[in-house]
Parts: sequence; structure tokens; C-alpha cells
Amino acid sequence: MSHIFKFLLKTLPLRWNVQQGIRNLVAIVVVSTWTGCLLCYGEDQASHIQSLFKETQQATVFCLDNGMEVILIENHANPMIAAVTVVKTGSRNEDAASNGSAHFLEHLLFNGTKTRTQKQLYDEMDFYGGYNNAHTAQDYTNYMILMPKEYIAQGMDIQADMLFNSTLPDEKFEKERGIVIEEIGKGADRPEYQAGNHFQRTYFEGTPYERPVLGTVSTITHVKREAVWEYYRTWYVPNNMTLMVIGDFSIAEMVKLVKEKYGPYPAGTIPERKFTKPKSPERLHIIRAQGMGKFPKDRQYLCLGYLLPPPVSDDFQALVLLSEFLGGREIAALTLLFKQEPYKDLVETIDTSIEFNRDFSLLQISAELPVNADAERVVALIIQAVQGMTKSPVQDSEVRSTLIARATQEIYLQENLHYYGMMKSGYLAAGGYGLLRDYMDGIMKVTPQAIQQAAEKYVSAQTPVVTLMSPPVEKTTGELSTQSVNQYKMETLKNGLTVVVKENQDSRVVGIHLLAKERSLNEGKEKRGMTEILQRMLLDGGTAEHPEKALYQEFESMGAELKLYDDSSVPFDDYYYTPRFAYIRLKLVDAFFGKGLKLLAEMITQPRLTEKDFAEAKKAVMSLSTNAAMSTPKMADRIFYDNLFKENPGFGRLSGDVKQLEQIQLKDIQDFQGRFYHPENLILTISGNMPAEKALLLVQQHFGGSWGEAGWQPPEFTPQFQSLGTTIREKMGKQQSYISVANRCDVTEEDQPALYVMENIFGDRLAFNLREKQGLAYTISVSFNKYKGVQWYRISMGTRQENIERAVKGIREEIVSMREAKLEEQEVKKTINSILGRRGMRRLDRVNQAYHLSMKVFDGKAPEADDQEVEKLKKVTVQDVERLARQVFQDDKYLIVIVE
Repeated sequence: MSHIFKFLLKTLPLRWNVQQGIRNLVAIVVVSTWTGCLLCYGEDQASHIQSLFKETQQATVFCLDNGMEVILIENHANPMIAAVTVVKTGSRNEDAASNGSAHFLEHLLFNGTKTRTQKQLYDEMDFYGGYNNAHTAQDYTNYMILMPKEYIAQGMDIQADMLFNSTLPDEKFEKERGIVIEEIGKGADRPEYQAGNHFQRTYFEGTPYERPVLGTVSTITHVKREAVWEYYRTWYVPNNMTLMVIGDFSIAEMVKLVKEKYGPYPAGTIPERKFTKPKSPERLHIIRAQGMGKFPKDRQYLCLGYLLPPPVSDDFQALVLLSEFLGGREIAALTLLFKQEPYKDLVETIDTSIEFNRDFSLLQISAELPVNADAERVVALIIQAVQGMTKSPVQDSEVRSTLIARATQEIYLQENLHYYGMMKSGYLAAGGYGLLRDYMDGIMKVTPQAIQQAAEKYVSAQTPVVTLMSPPVEKTTGELSTQSVNQYKMETLKNGLTVVVKENQDSRVVGIHLLAKERSLNEGKEKRGMTEILQRMLLDGGTAEHPEKALYQEFESMGAELKLYDDSSVPFDDYYYTPRFAYIRLKLVDAFFGKGLKLLAEMITQPRLTEKDFAEAKKAVMSLSTNAAMSTPKMADRIFYDNLFKENPGFGRLSGDVKQLEQIQLKDIQDFQGRFYHPENLILTISGNMPAEKALLLVQQHFGGSWGEAGWQPPEFTPQFQSLGTTIREKMGKQQSYISVANRCDVTEEDQPALYVMENIFGDRLAFNLREKQGLAYTISVSFNKYKGVQWYRISMGTRQENIERAVKGIREEIVSMREAKLEEQEVKKTINSILGRRGMRRLDRVNQAYHLSMKVFDGKAPEADDQEVEKLKKVTVQDVERLARQVFQDDKYLIVIVE
């Protein structure tokens, strides 16, 4: 139940300010009528773009008798339905003493109602294969469910029960208090979090927005249940809520169901909400602060904030695009400025964003500076660039390409139903359905002149708020419709490239996943980190036909999403950050499939790997490696695998270390690219609506022939475990400690579905008993892993130092308990449904479908194996799970690694 979700228009490195998350530049189209003249991109292109929105679902909007606003959007691409309820309250409606209550309450709503215990809430949702989550922001709290369509009534019944009938049970209150404090501690170690809080408190000083959404350790420690209960009874009333339902349903039936589930609850009296906005400073002044704890010694974090009108303003959309052309893209004004020779050493990264609420909006400029950079000079250059936006308009071609990107992004977003509703929550809270409905029409009417005029009107003469956070001074010593049938086609080209196409006609989105095998073994242990450097260079350097920024601009002109490397600030995608492979993920609309495939082929067959791009990429990866060395969870990963294997094949070491990286030269990368990206080492998977034969012909056209270092094979490697039964402890001196408990196991391929069920049952028990009941950890997980014929399981837990001994003892006891467990059929059935629900959620996105397809082929299975997995899971029995638990957990000689 995280309070922040991040979303990108382009899949490029994330900005560091976590407070920007949900309010970033999201294209919203609910009811839009487009005309070809708006894009002026040629008749064929305009026709393509027009056609995209003929299929955009129309929204039905009405209010229940109790005042709840309801928005219904049909989407029949998948047999799933999302219900997202936006409660229009957050940390804004707290006072200094109760700060954090809104987020604390979000946690508590999952702990029991008048008719359901906490366990029943979780068990019912899992039984129906549903996903249930929430997050809290400054001015709203969002509750979302994603359900198979046949169980949406049960899901809505659970959501309404939580919203209106929660009891905030006394026996759960202290447990959740501990979990929230753990969550605060987890974020407090991150320099980005510290810098974000410093800016927030400075910019919003004197307004309700100055307080952190999570609260502080002090406020959460002292807040009383009565205060949280009062907050709940005051703000959680239906006339302070908006419900958005999106998915596979008929309007008439859904109207009836919504009235049944959400209609019986009475309206309440909502306190008067007073308008507020920050004050702009009278003179330019940098508000400085020092970081705490293991703050990076080599950088500073700079933030500038400009006050803008609320999102209902006529100029808001022009300001959104102003932000993007100022710093939200590769060819933005600030990005280009700090790549110029005189200024290139002043800034590591720079980005812009728009944050907004009902009262006002904010242009935020965020930059990371080297520790010895002249911050005053950087601020002066930024202000000069902002003022420069008034002197000449943005190029018309750049505006057109941005409009295409925003149009295609809406198509992508619709695939992930719950994210679709979640990403629109801020708009509903800030301006209601009117803002949601009209936002994209406003965007499409923005012209270069409108951007220029908005810059002149709002920011050219404004003095920004400026904050800077630097390293601490070092102390001296001593101090639902029927799913279409998927059709598969697999072929190996003459050059050795494996190609798999999954054809399904139910979406206009095409997902492409290119997998390069054996990342770490191809690098060699002396040159780890080469892949990280290469992946950054593939886009930045361009190709022989599209050099430098021309390649980026071509992808941008199609509204394509391209991802080549892991974003370290997003933990949820780490499952494809592995020594086993590297990847290129490409998402686009079917109209651009041929062009996108051609560009992807160019990237790997004729890349421009230049000294300039090598230097920039190497610098970025060295920074990544430095950060990893200071991160407790990342170091815990590295230390764990160094002690699990006799020779670690690369787990936890993908970014290399600084000394190794310093020795890598451009020639190393050029040679490595030919070895790594040769056809026999690649698997290309495509999931889309084009005929498989046609797709294969295009692949043959663009990827056929000879290229790369044919015949290259990485050195043979057979992983071997070290002797287990040992405990390793290492100190890093941070607030959070990380525990790993692991052992080897051996499970046949036939038993893998049952193992997956057992893993989930065990994971739920760990979370419930150690996290929910005892409050020992904010994060705890279990995973079963395979690599080149060896298998192991690992239990990972983040906790405070004082909890370590209790936590290790608790994990041991849970292992024994699982080994001896007598399971009920209901629990196994519930777990299987839960797995199937999450499985469906993770495959909503076409690129994710292509990813899962590539994993099956990489493991030597047929393309259809991913679909067949569903039926295999349904056949798992209680006896299968109990037998595996006894088998897997029979050995008590664990490897225990503690990093504190």
C-alpha cells in the first residue's frame, strides 16, 4: 500500500524527486474528438492518429443519491474490471499533530470491517483472484481493485465494506503503527527522499501541503486511534468520493451493481475547504540543508519551484508542455544547455515536472550536481533558460511529435485497467470529471505560440523557490468478454536469430521484447558493468542511418516507449534485472510496427558507439555503481550471492564496481556489442494484432543476413553452492537492516506449478505472521530460483536492527511450520485464484506478454507454455503442496546473511 506510484510518458531514467510521482505529465482522453488538422502530420499520419481514438471508450457519468460521483468506461480487451475509488482527502486535511493520519488510515482500512476480519479481507480477495491496493497523496487517497469480470461484484462488496464499515481494530492499531514507522525509515535513508522533503517543507511553508504524506516517526508514534477514527468518520463519506470503473462490463448492469454496492451508505457533512497557495519569494535565495546518514558524498540535490495557476486554468495545458520542452525530454532546453562544453560538468541530471492540486500547480526543476559544482551558477543558468522560453517559440514539428506521443500513451495506459484509473485520480481530485474530460482537448489545442505566451505570463518574471541539499559535513575522528485465441509462430532465421510471434487481435498495441542471453557470462567477471554502459549507448549514439538524436526523435515521433535498462528507483521491475540476460523493450501502436521494427534492427546491427556517448554512459554507470555500494538492500543482495555460490556468476553485481569500470575502454564496448548482440545469442518476441506470417516477413527483412560476431559463445559455467549452515553478518551503519535466509532445493519441472502455489502460501504466512501480526518488518518476501541447473530458495526481510534476532527466529519457526503444515483445500484454491488474478494483471501489457513469452523460450519451452501454465496451476492439489513443503524445507542448515 505505497503512497507513491511513478509513471513515465517515456520509458527513460526516472527523475529523483519522489513527490512528482503520480502528478507527472499524463495524457488523458475520456471523450475527445480529434481532427487531422490538429496534428498536421500529413494525411496518412493524421488518419492513423484519428483511428486510434475511434475505439476509445465513452464514459458514462452520474451521481448516486448519496452524492458519490461515478464514471464508467467500457473496455473489452481483457476479461478484467478495475474499480478505483478516489477519496478526496489526504495529508492536506491534517494538522501538525496528526500528520500522517491519512496514510496511516489507508493501512488500517485493510485490517477489518464490521463483518470481515483482516484475514477474511485478504482471503476473500485472493479467493476471487483479485488485486487490492491503495496509495495516499496530499489531497486524495486512492483505493483500487482489479478483478476477473465474473467476480467484480464480490470485489466491489469488499471495497465498499472497507471504505464505509472499517473498524480500525485496537489490536491492529499498534501493529500498523510499527509498519508505517518502518516505511518511513525505509525512505529516510534515500537521499532523494531527504531532498524532496526539504523542498516540500520550504516551498509549501505555511500551507497544508508542507507536511510529508507519510508523517514523521514522531507524529506516527504519538497519534491516537481516536484522532485517526475522527479523520475517517469526517472525510470517508460517499459525497467526498469518485468511483471510476473500467473494464469488460455492460453499462446497464454496472449501473445496477454500483447502486447496490455503494448506494446504501449515507452522505456526510464535509468540512469547508479553504483556498491556499504558497507565497513566491521576494528575492532569489538558495535555502540550503545537509543530508543525513549515508548521504552520497559526491553530489548535491537542487530544486527550483515556480508557482502556477490551478489545473482548471485555460493556460494549464500550455504550461504542461512548457515543462516538457524545458526539461522533460532529451532535446529539451535545459538538457541541451548542460551538455554544452562550458557547462557539461555542472550538472549530472536535470528534469522538470508539473505537480498540481485543486488550489494551484507547480513547475518543479530538479537537478543532481557534482559536490563541487557552483550551485549559484547553475541556478542562474536555469533561470536564464526559463526566461529564454519567452523569446522564441518551440518548433512546430516538436509539438506535433509530442502530441503523437501523448495520443499513443493513452492507448498504452488503457491496457492496464487499474493503472488507467489510478493515473487519473489526481485529475478527479483536483478538478472533477470536467478536468478529466477536457484535459486532452486542451492539450491538442496548444500551439508553440501558446507555450511561449504561458512562459511570458507565469514564469519569466517570477522569482523561484530554490533549495539545495548537500552531503553532511564529515566528522573528524573522535567526533470481461471472451478472450480471443492466441496464435503462435516460432522460427529460427538462417543467421540463428530465434523469433516468436504471438498474434491476438484484441488490442492496437504491439509489444516487442529482444532478449540477449547470458549477460554476465558474456561480460566476464573482470568487466562487469559493460552491459549497463552499452545499453545506454545504443539509444544515445543513434545508428549509421539515424545518428545521435535522430534515432530518439524517430521513436518519439511514433509515440513509442523504449526501455533498455533498469530504473534503479523502481523496485517493482527488478525481476528482469538479472545476470541471465539483457533486454530491449519496445511498445508502439500497430500503425508504426514496421517502422519501429526497422529502427530496432538498426540499433543492434549498425549502432554508433562513439567516444562521447561512451564517456557519458560510463559516468552514469559509475554513479549507479557508487549508489549501489551505499545501498543496504543492494549490498545485502551482493553479499548474499557472494556467500551462496563458490563463484558468484554476477548476481548483485550487474553495475560492476568503480575500479572495474574505470578500466573499461570504448574498444571493449565495441567488441562486446558484436559478441553480445549477434543473432544466435538473441530471442525476439512480438505480441500484437498483426498476422504472424506478415510479422515474420518483416523480421526477416530487417534482421536477416549476417551481423555481429557469429559463433561466439560465453565460457562454460557450472554454478556450485558453498557449504551452507553458516551465518554472515556485515555492518553498513544504516537504520534499516536486511536479512536473507536461504537453502538449496531440487524440484522437478512437473512440480513447478505446485512449487509456485506453495511459494505463495508460504509468502502469505510469512507476511501475515511476521509483518502483520508482529510488525517486525515493512518488507518480507520469499522466492524460489533456478540458474543453470541449480535451485535455491531465499527469504528476504527488511527490519530495524533491534528486531534482527526476533526476525531470524521467526523465519526459522515459519519454515518449520510450513514443513509440518496440514493445509485445507480452501487455502490452496484461494492461492491458485490469487496467482491467476495476478498473472492476468501482469500480462495486460503487450510488452509484458512478449517478456513472459521470451522467458519460456529461453528456458527451452514451447511458446504456448505460458498459456498452458494456467491449466497446470488449476490442477495443483493439497497433497502436491504438502509433499513439496516437506521436500523443500527438509534441511535446516541455512545460509543466513545479515546486513545492518
